[in-house]
Amino acid sequence: MQTDKNITLAPELFEQVTEQAQVEGKTPDELANEAMKRYLALQRLQKLQQYGRRRAEELGIGEADVPRLVAESRNESRGQ
Repeated sequence: MQTDKNITLAPELFEQVTEQAQVEGKTPDELANEAMKRYLALQRLQKLQQYGRRRAEELGIGEADVPRLVAESRNESRGQ
Protein backbone atom coordinates (compact mmCIF):
# COMPACT_ATOMS: atom_id res chain seq x y z
CA MET A 1 0.00 0.00 0.00
CA GLN A 2 1.56 3.24 -1.13
CA THR A 3 0.73 6.56 0.44
CA ASP A 4 1.54 9.65 -1.56
CA LYS A 5 3.45 12.22 0.43
CA ASN A 6 5.44 15.18 -0.78
CA ILE A 7 8.94 16.23 0.06
CA THR A 8 10.85 19.20 -1.25
CA LEU A 9 14.27 18.99 -2.84
CA ALA A 10 16.49 21.85 -3.85
CA PRO A 11 15.96 22.47 -7.58
CA GLU A 12 19.55 21.47 -8.43
CA LEU A 13 19.22 18.22 -6.48
CA PHE A 14 15.89 17.41 -8.09
CA GLU A 15 17.46 17.95 -11.50
CA GLN A 16 20.30 15.56 -10.64
CA VAL A 17 17.87 12.96 -9.31
CA THR A 18 15.73 13.24 -12.43
CA GLU A 19 18.75 12.87 -14.72
CA GLN A 20 20.10 9.88 -12.78
CA ALA A 21 16.70 8.22 -12.69
CA GLN A 22 16.46 8.56 -16.45
CA VAL A 23 19.93 7.01 -16.87
CA GLU A 24 18.85 4.07 -14.72
CA GLY A 25 15.44 3.70 -16.37
CA LYS A 26 13.64 4.56 -13.15
CA THR A 27 11.36 7.31 -11.95
CA PRO A 28 12.64 10.02 -9.62
CA ASP A 29 10.29 8.58 -6.97
CA GLU A 30 11.87 5.12 -7.28
CA LEU A 31 15.36 6.57 -7.01
CA ALA A 32 14.38 8.70 -4.01
CA ASN A 33 12.83 5.69 -2.27
CA GLU A 34 15.98 3.63 -2.82
CA ALA A 35 18.14 6.48 -1.56
CA MET A 36 16.08 6.90 1.61
CA LYS A 37 16.10 3.15 2.32
CA ARG A 38 19.89 3.15 2.05
CA TYR A 39 20.16 6.27 4.19
CA LEU A 40 17.99 4.78 6.93
CA ALA A 41 19.90 1.47 6.81
CA LEU A 42 23.15 3.40 7.16
CA GLN A 43 21.75 5.29 10.15
CA ARG A 44 20.75 2.00 11.82
CA LEU A 45 24.22 0.57 11.14
CA GLN A 46 25.93 3.62 12.60
CA LYS A 47 23.73 3.45 15.69
CA LEU A 48 24.58 -0.24 16.12
CA GLN A 49 28.29 0.50 15.72
CA GLN A 50 28.10 3.25 18.34
CA TYR A 51 26.37 0.83 20.70
CA GLY A 52 29.06 -1.78 20.08
CA ARG A 53 31.87 0.69 20.72
CA ARG A 54 30.19 1.89 23.91
CA ARG A 55 29.66 -1.68 25.20
CA ALA A 56 33.21 -2.69 24.31
CA GLU A 57 34.51 0.30 26.25
CA GLU A 58 32.29 -0.53 29.23
CA LEU A 59 33.55 -4.13 29.20
CA GLY A 60 37.17 -3.14 28.66
CA ILE A 61 37.36 -4.93 25.32
CA GLY A 62 39.84 -3.62 22.79
CA GLU A 63 40.52 -4.42 19.17
CA ALA A 64 43.37 -6.75 20.17
CA ASP A 65 40.87 -8.86 22.17
CA VAL A 66 38.59 -9.59 19.22
CA PRO A 67 40.40 -12.62 17.68
CA ARG A 68 40.58 -14.33 21.09
CA LEU A 69 36.91 -13.61 21.84
CA VAL A 70 35.82 -14.89 18.44
CA ALA A 71 37.83 -18.09 18.93
CA GLU A 72 36.34 -18.57 22.41
CA SER A 73 32.83 -18.05 21.07
CA ARG A 74 33.39 -20.56 18.27
CA ASN A 75 34.77 -23.11 20.71
CA GLU A 76 31.75 -22.66 22.97
CA SER A 77 29.39 -23.11 20.02
CA ARG A 78 31.10 -26.31 18.95
CA GLY A 79 30.98 -27.72 22.47
CA GLN A 80 27.21 -27.45 22.76
